[in-house]
Amino acid sequence: MNSKIYSIIIKILIYFFIFIFPSYNSAEEILIYADSITYDEEKNIIAKGNAKIFHENKLIISDLIIYNRSEEKILLPSKFTFKDNNNNFIEGENGYFHNNLNFSKFDNPKIKLNDGSRIIGNKFKRDGHIDIISKGVYSPCKSRIKIANFICPTWQLEGEKILHDNKNLFLYQKHSKMRVLNTPVFYIPYIVTPSPLRKERKSGFLLPSIALNFFDTKTSQSTSFPYYFNISMDKELLFTPIINYGGGVDSSQRFVFDYNQILSGGNFKTDLTFDSNFENQNNNKWLSDASLITNFNKNINNTYRIQIDSALQTSKNYIQITKPNDDLSYQTSLSTNLNLEGYNINKIDDYLKLSLNFYQTNQENEDNKIIPTVLPKIKYFTGYNNKFGNVSNSSYEFYNIFRDKSTTVHAKKQQKISHNYNLRREAINYNSKILFDASIYNQVFNTEKKMIDNSNFKTGSYYRLFPIFGLSTETPFKIKNYSTNLTITPKINIILTPGISNSNKLSNEDSTNNDFSINNIYRLNRYSGSDKMDNSKRITYGLDAQTQYLTSSISQTYEFTSNSNFHKEQGNDNKLSDLIGSLKYLNKNELTYNFRYDVDDSYLKQQNVGLNSKTNIGDVNISYLDKNTETNDIVTKDVETINYSFLSKKFSKFSKLNFNGLYDLKKEINKEYSIGYSYFDECFGINIDFNRKSYEEDNLKPQDILTLMFSFKNIGSYKSTNLAVSENDKQDINWEGYNIDNDKFEDNY
Repeated sequence: MNSKIYSIIIKILIYFFIFIFPSYNSAEEILIYADSITYDEEKNIIAKGNAKIFHENKLIISDLIIYNRSEEKILLPSKFTFKDNNNNFIEGENGYFHNNLNFSKFDNPKIKLNDGSRIIGNKFKRDGHIDIISKGVYSPCKSRIKIANFICPTWQLEGEKILHDNKNLFLYQKHSKMRVLNTPVFYIPYIVTPSPLRKERKSGFLLPSIALNFFDTKTSQSTSFPYYFNISMDKELLFTPIINYGGGVDSSQRFVFDYNQILSGGNFKTDLTFDSNFENQNNNKWLSDASLITNFNKNINNTYRIQIDSALQTSKNYIQITKPNDDLSYQTSLSTNLNLEGYNINKIDDYLKLSLNFYQTNQENEDNKIIPTVLPKIKYFTGYNNKFGNVSNSSYEFYNIFRDKSTTVHAKKQQKISHNYNLRREAINYNSKILFDASIYNQVFNTEKKMIDNSNFKTGSYYRLFPIFGLSTETPFKIKNYSTNLTITPKINIILTPGISNSNKLSNEDSTNNDFSINNIYRLNRYSGSDKMDNSKRITYGLDAQTQYLTSSISQTYEFTSNSNFHKEQGNDNKLSDLIGSLKYLNKNELTYNFRYDVDDSYLKQQNVGLNSKTNIGDVNISYLDKNTETNDIVTKDVETINYSFLSKKFSKFSKLNFNGLYDLKKEINKEYSIGYSYFDECFGINIDFNRKSYEEDNLKPQDILTLMFSFKNIGSYKSTNLAVSENDKQDINWEGYNIDNDKFEDNY
């Protein structure tokens, strides 16, 4: 008989058995396909040759399938492959399923879950919603590595039993042995991990970490045992006990609480760290040192928002020691700020801010009694336009500042009420821009308890009316030729004031940061605040030049009067200011140069060179800073440093390298440097960091920290910027032709 005709007859018979006999098409519809379907003496259905059985979205494939009609069991005496309705795949042999295709018992299970995780073993048995795999091996790793002649995942857990809870989605493993690259690492008597199918978080221990700390010739070790509390969907707590020992000192205990909560219209984070005196029998205090870092922000409504940023420590340098890589460790003072902000959504230039500020010094040689407390500080800003094209705004400010101890420039107490009215009018005529700018300050100060030896300070109430007027113009000229398009823009700015601000009679609270640079040379008031006022009549002139890749600027100020408070504080008593300039080249790479040149004494007061380059191997950043002062015709270097950093692109599938540092050329030492290596694939991560930090304080010696961290998917993860994979990084992963969906599932594990 023709083979084609034979095939048609077989298919007709298959459909006949499926649709005629009710056993095959019950309420729970079961479909059977095979090259041959027969009955035995007990009326069991026997499907041979490419046999397939369907139920809902479940599928079994095998060379031989026997359906026991009386017991409603599906017998699988040979090898089979099973796919459930969640696209999980199972291989096995010599087993049976229930008629709804819920598996029950079989040998040599090989399970591949939909996330790529694998479980293999000797025996499989389902008891209720618990799958029991004896002599099981589990690994979440998709990719595999060939070691000698053995193919293995990056890491795996071998257990006497593996229990997979299909209802609560957890994996329970007894007497497990962890292997990394097929090498036994450690033994775990009992471990519970979330199932790869589980999406919700679970409370439990994370992987412990070990850090080595080097102080001079002494070495200490820190071991942490983090425990994660999944309080609710919007709340979580990470509790980390840390034991420090070695280095010639008694062991100590440190406890870290990290709490996070998502709020409606905001979030709340807090970090509590403290050291105990449990080991010190002679100290009655249980608490040695502590720090509290809190961030809270919440939108009250469409108009108002509350924000709290707080950093407190019981002793100086505690945050520097416990969190050497945190931004707070680099700050000269810690602050606690309570802010209430209000925005008018219908008027963009309408802003209200109420602040309560408390400060704490972070420097060993500074007296905390001179650090101010601000209770409160209120600022309101509003702007409005008029029909004449003017842009004007008003700002209102009140502060109450007090401290325990006065200084030569700060009082114990000072209150200020200030109103500042600003008016701007801009016009463009014949390609020239003309700008009129004016500010009028109305201020009342009340100062108490100044330093007795400072006779300039005024005690009591003081009123100040201080107007500033400015007129600016700039006209660009474009020069075109065959090679480049050049735009040159001359700039002139004239500032007029009454010339009397009496700033030296007032406590300077908000104008301590003043730097003469290209950023403020054209401003009406070059101070950062309004306690001190720039009282000079002056003209500022400059020249900007721009091409496709190159921009440059140079400016200078001439004082009509020599009583400028600003320039005296900058060490320039003459009428002619320093020459300020900048240069930027931007193409594939970015090169910048800024300088400040003293024209009176003819020396380079400050210069900064920066390079930002994106190469084939990674991003490179280098900056050079040089600051000088001149005394008695002798130029001395105050600061000369090189800041450098490098972040590699992946030089392998999952590897990155980074290093950065700050080198002090004057002292010929590395003030700080770090180097790190990270490897992070889909199931395993390792991060190695070495950091050395030197402190300005004499009592704090340089600190070296070597940290080794591991991350294992579904067991515990260590999160750091070095290990985190961004979305762009994920797109860069090259599997070199490896496809999890097309691999041979029966390969050696």
